[in-house]
Amino acid sequence: MKPIADMSEMLLLLGLDDSATTRQRALAQLCIRRAEAAVRSCIGYDPVRTSRTEFYPQGDMSRSGRAAIWEVDDTSAYIRQLSEASTDELQLKHLPLREITHLYIDYDGRGGQRTGSFAAGTEKVLGQDFWMSADGLDSDGDLYSLDGILRSRGRWPDIAGSVKVVYEAGYSDNELHGNDDVLDASAILESVTDEATRRFHKALSRAKRQLAGFSGPVTSESLGDYSYSADSAMLSALVGTNLNVAADVQIRLQEGGFTRFDMGVM
Repeated sequence: MKPIADMSEMLLLLGLDDSATTRQRALAQLCIRRAEAAVRSCIGYDPVRTSRTEFYPQGDMSRSGRAAIWEVDDTSAYIRQLSEASTDELQLKHLPLREITHLYIDYDGRGGQRTGSFAAGTEKVLGQDFWMSADGLDSDGDLYSLDGILRSRGRWPDIAGSVKVVYEAGYSDNELHGNDDVLDASAILESVTDEATRRFHKALSRAKRQLAGFSGPVTSESLGDYSYSADSAMLSALVGTNLNVAADVQIRLQEGGFTRFDMGVM
């Protein structure tokens, strides 16, 4: 998984860009990883643009009220059964949707685990068999979809793992840094750095209390003041594993419309 933030950016915010010790860098890196995990959990998807291959539907759908239709591929004709839960909308997991590279429908695809599944003849054509629910054009002039919905000329299959999608989703580095003319996702990067910085300072407070027997309020500290082994177990204990973000971070992401719920996506 590609990182959202760079450690050098966090060290700059902490005033440690020119003086960070090995311990400080190790702690900062762990804080960033935990902060990124918390932000991803909060918004409900990975916001970094990359190519993904996924199989849909990702769970079994209702089998009640079934209907049947005839369909053909490059080698045969067959009857496909549909349930009431079938729909002409397919919701992709990661957002925003930027490009569909390939899409295949194989009713016996078994999530790609069957030998010979999703052969070339099962590929569907963008704009003919299905299309994106687009919100506009990005700075490169390409369509993007904030809700990640694919619409079909007919109903999508209800058989788990029968649709294979290769697609690009997420924000570019320029968009995450607020340097793009169309899409500004800087609130996501700011949320990661703020959350990582908060965890960094919290870890310092824990280190001072645990190693110096300190029980009062901590107003100033430096990781270099304490001597301890910077092994992964110690750092993990100091940072903690909480996937919750601070309230102000959650509000920022919600008000910016970056969570799946606020995008109208469940």
